[in-house]
Amino acid sequence: MSDQNISTMLTLKALSHQRGKGAQSFTLEVPELKVKKGEIIALTGASGSGKSTLLEIIGLILKPMSVVEFSLAGHDIEHFWRGGLGSQLSLIRARQLGFVLQSGGLLPYLSVLDNICLSRKLLGLKLTDPFVLEVCETLGISHLLKRRPEQLSIGERQRTAIARALVHKPDLLLADEPTAALDPFHADQVMELLIKLTQQFKLTSIIVTHDWDRVKALGLREVKFTCTRRKNEGTIAVLSER
Repeated sequence: MSDQNISTMLTLKALSHQRGKGAQSFTLEVPELKVKKGEIIALTGASGSGKSTLLEIIGLILKPMSVVEFSLAGHDIEHFWRGGLGSQLSLIRARQLGFVLQSGGLLPYLSVLDNICLSRKLLGLKLTDPFVLEVCETLGISHLLKRRPEQLSIGERQRTAIARALVHKPDLLLADEPTAALDPFHADQVMELLIKLTQQFKLTSIIVTHDWDRVKALGLREVKFTCTRRKNEGTIAVLSER
């Protein structure tokens, strides 16, 4: 992180991204979004409203068509884009961001432990750090480390994916529908663990979810995409506080 004393993890202003043209187009608009360091927010909206697209933008995977301000973990992201410094963005993405995918995204030919430590290995970090075991113990998967993903339940695979996203100590955790494949009981467990770990390790989290009732029950700050269909202009999805 470029500034360890920053209080705001993410700032987006006047961000816009469009797919397609005319009546078939889809436009995503974020007038403003600020996420404080240590905050957990839920990103909600109907299917196809742009939640995953925004997560890809925040995750530095997708470049928006236009944005007035984009700061992330103390970095001026627009500066890197303007300067063509793609390698710097890759470093920020690898070191300071953690991703939890819907499917888990585990590599079937690696053990649970090797899957979990993949991000640390790519960054040249010690694989024997006690923090790795602490995360695994908190997630209740310490006894599974020698197994392969195919030997895990869906819930165990998702908890392994969460561990992999955390063990390199990212500043910002991005979770895309982390409970989508789980039954209600295990979905509650995984969501509660995500929140517990975010707070325990002083992270910041943005969680994409359709489960509005769970968001309300957990008391999370909610920002929501609302879609409007306009004649000859396609669909426009605007992000706002719920």
